[in-house]
Amino acid sequence: MRTLRSNTRLARLIWLLVAGVFAADLLLPPQFDIVFAYLLAHFLAIFFREKSDVLLLAVVTTTLTIVATVLKPHEVPLEQMFLERLPPILSFWAAAFFVMRFIALREVEEQQEGRFAALFQYATFGILLTSRQGRIIMANPAVESLFGYKNGEMLDQPIETLIPRRFTKKHEENRQHFHQNPRPRSMGIGLDLYGLRKDGMEFPVEVSLSPFKSAEGEFVVAFVVDNTHRKNYEKSIIQQKQELSSLSEALRVLNESLESKVAARTTELEHAKNDLSAALDKERELGELKSRFVSMASHEFRTPLTSVLSSAGLISQYAERQDYTNVKKHAERIKNAVNSLNTILTEFLSLGRLEEGHIQPKPEAIELPACVDNVHQELKSLFKNGQTFQYDHNGQTAVRLDGGLLKNILINLVSNAIKYSPENTCITVTSRADDKTVRISVRDEGIGIPPADQKHLFDRFFRATNATNVQGTGLGLYIVQRYAEMMNGKVGFQSEVEKGSEFWAEFQV
Repeated sequence: MRTLRSNTRLARLIWLLVAGVFAADLLLPPQFDIVFAYLLAHFLAIFFREKSDVLLLAVVTTTLTIVATVLKPHEVPLEQMFLERLPPILSFWAAAFFVMRFIALREVEEQQEGRFAALFQYATFGILLTSRQGRIIMANPAVESLFGYKNGEMLDQPIETLIPRRFTKKHEENRQHFHQNPRPRSMGIGLDLYGLRKDGMEFPVEVSLSPFKSAEGEFVVAFVVDNTHRKNYEKSIIQQKQELSSLSEALRVLNESLESKVAARTTELEHAKNDLSAALDKERELGELKSRFVSMASHEFRTPLTSVLSSAGLISQYAERQDYTNVKKHAERIKNAVNSLNTILTEFLSLGRLEEGHIQPKPEAIELPACVDNVHQELKSLFKNGQTFQYDHNGQTAVRLDGGLLKNILINLVSNAIKYSPENTCITVTSRADDKTVRISVRDEGIGIPPADQKHLFDRFFRATNATNVQGTGLGLYIVQRYAEMMNGKVGFQSEVEKGSEFWAEFQV
């Protein structure tokens, strides 16, 4: 007989039983049907390790049953004997099937037990199995090493043995509370847990709990992990964060200090640059003004002085001949030339006083129509042949302005209108005054101002391109604008070439 790795004593007894049943079946009379005794061997086959041994047993018992049927004496036909022995044979195979199923289940169980044993024995983290009463039922090598115990020393010890004394009472209460509502969870969520080694040393741990029930009662599996490394790592991280925070704060302070110093230095440099640029611009402007002043003065002074010199010589000649008509004529030319020089000098003096800040407006109550009439009377001698003067006023006559500055503004605007207008034209002055605004305008029918020159008209020493043959300094309108601004006013104009211009000044009172 062939067996597969079934060498135990019980296996030998089973095969001896099979042999004994076969011998008895051959020797006993037919009325003694002992073939069902093979079933005892089949049930004992549950102790076999291999399913192939059970299958072999079924084949052997079936074969022996058939052989005994053929060999033993029989009084009935052989076919009938085979039919009588068919139920026992079927029972052999049914028993073999159930035994093999049992062995398969046992193998699965053994595999699971082996896996659990491997997990339990070789796990790198600690595993504890405790009873409901808190007694340690099982402890794997990892947890024994973790707490400093030898193999088996932890068994039947209370779980509180592994907990620092100051937490023992609280842990017992928590254990009872856990069993009232058992469920898998981490122990001490949000808290720092500590374990107690056999030598009395405490160390941080993480614990997860999983309850289960069996026929033996209620148990809890605890998974214990040494948290020392993580705690040390967290402390180092916290320390590094604190150091980084301190360093960051120091860098921030240093950066703010540097930024403040850089900003202050930049401001100083910017101010120095602006001051230097302003000084250079002022110097450049002063140079340009000096150049333009010399050029303008040499031209504007030469013309009237030449006229004065020429007329003076002619007067002496006409006086000797007693030609009083020509003497009077050239005397008038000398008078006009002197007036031109006086106007130029007046404008220069006004510009100087403006630049030096010596002029301060002094508002006073004045009669606007009277001021316009005074200007008209002073400038009558400058009117060309056929030129007329017209004045219209609307609103209140009494206004509060600086009379001297207003008179100078009107003199400049009216004299320009006379100068740049041809003979036989009208110069119109209009004024309007109310409680808030005073507006005065001077309109002529003169040569007008080219569009390209209009944006520079209020610049110092600027003269329009179509006015180069007319005597002037280019300062009058600049002075008018400055005077108006000093009295909280503004100036403007409208002009068209060969059709005339209208200049206006408006003040807030």
